[in-house]
Amino acid sequence: MRTILVITSLATFTTVAMANVVEIGINKIRPKHPGYLPGKLRDRASTGSYIESLANNVTGGGYYASVEVGTPGQTQVLVVDTGSSDVWVVASDANLCTNSRLQREYGDTCSDTYNPDKSSTYKLVNASGFDISYLDGTGSTGNYISDNFEIAGATVKSLQMGLATHTVRGTGIMGIGYSASESTLDVYPNLVDQFQEQGLTSTKAYSLYLNDYRAETGSILFGGVDTEKFIGDLSVMPILQTTRNGTDASYTVLAVALNSMTAVPGPGADKYPVDFGLAQAIPAILDSGTTLSYLPSDVASSLFASIGAYTDNRETGYTFIDCDGPSDLKVTLSLGRGATIVLPASQIVINAFQGYQDIIPSNVPFSNACLFGFQDIGVASSASSSSSSSLASKLSAIAAASAGGSYALLGDSFLRSAYAVYDLTNNEIALAQSNLNSTSSNVVELQAFDSGIPTLTGVKSQQPLSPTTSGSGSTTTGSSSKSTTTSPSGTLGTATGTAKPTPNAAGMSAIPGSSLVLLSAGAACLLSCLGGALVLA
Repeated sequence: MRTILVITSLATFTTVAMANVVEIGINKIRPKHPGYLPGKLRDRASTGSYIESLANNVTGGGYYASVEVGTPGQTQVLVVDTGSSDVWVVASDANLCTNSRLQREYGDTCSDTYNPDKSSTYKLVNASGFDISYLDGTGSTGNYISDNFEIAGATVKSLQMGLATHTVRGTGIMGIGYSASESTLDVYPNLVDQFQEQGLTSTKAYSLYLNDYRAETGSILFGGVDTEKFIGDLSVMPILQTTRNGTDASYTVLAVALNSMTAVPGPGADKYPVDFGLAQAIPAILDSGTTLSYLPSDVASSLFASIGAYTDNRETGYTFIDCDGPSDLKVTLSLGRGATIVLPASQIVINAFQGYQDIIPSNVPFSNACLFGFQDIGVASSASSSSSSSLASKLSAIAAASAGGSYALLGDSFLRSAYAVYDLTNNEIALAQSNLNSTSSNVVELQAFDSGIPTLTGVKSQQPLSPTTSGSGSTTTGSSSKSTTTSPSGTLGTATGTAKPTPNAAGMSAIPGSSLVLLSAGAACLLSCLGGALVLA
């Protein structure tokens, strides 16, 4: 196990110098300019280690990477999505890019696109083979191609990708889930597979640090773990397997067991947390491609009642909360084998309507309404057609077909408070409380000979948060902590626009023969070829 200490400013884009580790930084896309990436996002420091800056569209949701495709490289802005598995880019002559009527209809335009005629390394893999469907009956179709894919100075050669020639969205996706959930029956080595196969990383594993909801930057670290970015010990747990008709268990979805939930409603309530727990553990999908998090109706309604949240059943189907409510509200989730993640108000009371309170339905009883970070799957599925997407029948079908009739979808509103390590080689996920606004790095490389995610220890406590971080992320410096590197045994088993957030059932293989992946922020829902149900270990 090798470690390296890197001190960086969150306002800059730097590179960790380490063989077989690819680190990707995250920074914010301002909502008024959803296609804008500030400055040049990559800074190659040395051979063998790479950082790519992503952009966080705070109110619209979603985390974006700027990459280069082709020779010479053509810049592409892609949504980083742990809930899907294909990389796909938008063709320069796609129908959406050349038709103003479609742009008005879908509320999106094309920014950075790809022209195969301008790349000397382009190859056609399968003409008309790329076909992804969306919840509203539309979709993205085109060809499967291969070309060089450069991210943070690291080049994956001849990566198979989708090239969308007909699409409802102008931004492509960088899916980094299991290749088994690709939107094709002919499974191919995807980006995560190729990172390992081409020697860029030693194993198919990466760490996700979305950071503070208000922060400018965070990171995705391929092939390593940063012990400065979490508090206490990583808790390792199996990824849940999916089965078809109770047999043929396989790994397709990045999901773990959600065991219980509690809430502290407000001031002075720390001694009296409300347990709106679960009768039994349910599957929880951890998906960076989803803006909000979604709970079964019984759990959601109990949570909302305990904290004073209000669900608009009349028009939108969304659950709102008072922006001016208790600042010490918090929700606590217990997952897998002992992971406890606390979600403070600052990460789940989302001011998505700042300056637009006039669009809030009149029946919502808050003069300053915020979007709540948790939503009810049942209410979302039965929302009227006036809501921002057509998920009604689809979400109810997913919930009805899932194991035990319940599942949770934990998106960015959860993941910002958790440091998550996804190990697709050993079929494990590790979770720890996120050290928000950390400005230090201590990267431990994950090795091919590791039998699973190592037992690692982060910092002792949350670093002090500056009162000036409310709008732009912290500039304080975190403390360094030496980590342990013993290896445990044991293994098992989205995208965004600028509209209102909607859920992403990323890879949820609950409907026989299919799996819905709804991209966040009202964008789209991918339909891939999975089936069966998630099985709790």
